[in-house]
Amino acid sequence: MDLASIGITLVLAIGLGSGLGWWIGGKLGNQTIGLIIGFIIGTAAGFIEMFRAVSRWNKRMEHQEAVKEPEEDS
Repeated sequence: MDLASIGITLVLAIGLGSGLGWWIGGKLGNQTIGLIIGFIIGTAAGFIEMFRAVSRWNKRMEHQEAVKEPEEDS
């Protein structure tokens, strides 16, 4: 299920970062700069979470492979 949620997580992180950046930028007087900064931060957060999810999945697959190998040898 981790890999299935990567796309949703990435889109939500970018959308949330952009929306918050736009809102904060509006409060500070420049929505465009806030939107750009929020988009960059949201994209970075989304990719970091994507790499973490892929890393967890890889570790789980390696563990399953390690558990399977002794059973095949007997």
